[in-house]
Amino acid sequence: MILTTNLLDNFFDDTFAIRRMNEMKNPNEVTHDDDGATIKLKVPGFNKKSIDISVDSEHLIIDGKTDDDSFTKRYSVDNKFDFDSIDAKVSDGLLTLSLPYKAEVKPRKIKVN
Repeated sequence: MILTTNLLDNFFDDTFAIRRMNEMKNPNEVTHDDDGATIKLKVPGFNKKSIDISVDSEHLIIDGKTDDDSFTKRYSVDNKFDFDSIDAKVSDGLLTLSLPYKAEVKPRKIKVN
């Protein structure tokens, strides 16, 4: 009974509940660095043959479809990304997309003389 009570207390604890709700609403991660952006999306049960990725001038669209499940994710993108150099890999239920910036928009260090 104590174990059950502790589990219920943890579930209803504000920080735990908020973290779990955020994970359920947004199970992916988008990070940015000086080279571009990386999207990591949990796709258990999907492989490279069951995932289609397309991009236009405003959106990156990821569609996944198997006999049992399907999903669609849309991300707004702009022209600072080099769409011809996007790289996508799926491994162990995780889809990783690398979206590099165009060379002209990457930050540069300027030498001070």
